Amino acid sequence: MTSQHFSMPSSTGFCLVLSAPSGTGKTTISDSLLASDASIVRSISMTTRPRRTHEEEGEDYYFATPDRFKALIEKGEFLEWAEVHGYLYGTPRSPIDCIIHKGQIALMVIDVQGGQSVKSISPETVLVFLIPPSMDSLSNRLRQRRTEPEEMIQIRLKNAKVEMQHLPHYTYGVVNEDGKPQEAVDAIRAIISTERCRISRWEAQ
Repeated sequence: MTSQHFSMPSSTGFCLVLSAPSGTGKTTISDSLLASDASIVRSISMTTRPRRTHEEEGEDYYFATPDRFKALIEKGEFLEWAEVHGYLYGTPRSPIDCIIHKGQIALMVIDVQGGQSVKSISPETVLVFLIPPSMDSLSNRLRQRRTEPEEMIQIRLKNAKVEMQHLPHYTYGVVNEDGKPQEAVDAIRAIISTERCRISRWEAQ
């Protein structure tokens, strides 16, 4: 009788969605994740907005005409999409599938609606919600930016409370403590290691 060998899932790929209210630190955390592990790859969105002079096709965005974008929507080629300020933005499925098939982690930094849309299409997706230590802390972070008027800060805080209501729909929650971003990075890397050890991700050989 031939015994069956199971490989440890160190090369098992999957999609990881990172969502957070504005000011929580998702850009800092995602950049640190990408820099710390070559197997984590940033997903690239497609958009209909004009390309800026410093942007490169396939590096910053995939650029498309409105007609092409809408045709891809009709074909079901997006994991999620939305209209923002008159332009369409979305995450194409095929590049994400390619990343996953290479055994890598496709990191998507998107909002809660987009995250839940991806999960509904791809149930194996891991949803991580980055949480501020408190609303007072989030308020302080937004004000320390010194880039927006008080009116906009209040809108962002109001939106944050709405976004936090989606927390029960997420797989994991990670608190990004003030001045300790590396702890949040380490927690998400631990989540990635845990997910790679899920029996459902193992491949019998």
